[in-house]
Amino acid sequence: MSPAPSKVTERGTVCDVIASPEPLSFRPATVSDADALAQALVDGVEDYRSFAPPEWTPPSRVRVAEHLRGQLGDDEVWCLVAEAEGQLVGHVIVSPAARSARPVDEPALAHMGNLFVRRDFWGSGLAKTLHEAATGEARARGFDEMRLFVAAGQARARRFYEREGWMQASEEFDDPGPGLVMVEYRYALRGRTP
Repeated sequence: MSPAPSKVTERGTVCDVIASPEPLSFRPATVSDADALAQALVDGVEDYRSFAPPEWTPPSRVRVAEHLRGQLGDDEVWCLVAEAEGQLVGHVIVSPAARSARPVDEPALAHMGNLFVRRDFWGSGLAKTLHEAATGEARARGFDEMRLFVAAGQARARRFYEREGWMQASEEFDDPGPGLVMVEYRYALRGRTP
């Protein structure tokens, strides 16, 4: 498969998605994608059972879909969907950190959430492509820095973020929202070559 550059335009901004292997396609998410994105998130956290507390349960697909409908209807939230043969295979969300589940009053800080890639696309480069699209979009929207929260036990994701240049910005902490031990990471957007 040869790389195929794509362009994604959303709300007047343009983001280059580079080196996307065919037959993947990329598009901005809409409110009508909320159920599929919620299912992808619930499926994506299923392996968390290997490191989560014994009483942990995955989030409710219905509650996640409700939350996503609110996010996707917000002009300040950007979500990119990756599809293969019409099926959702990955997605990522960027929003102002002030509008995230753990809001902070830092206007130059974006929050990256829900970078998920379907398991059969692991190792394909899709996570890197979604990451590049998200950091590019945050930069285009004028943010100077990004943050994300990742489960402390999610070693694969943490290695990925660290390879991409994210720096751990907090000690591990219990987050009652997902019911997991989490870690905050930060990524400087200014001073980096896109």
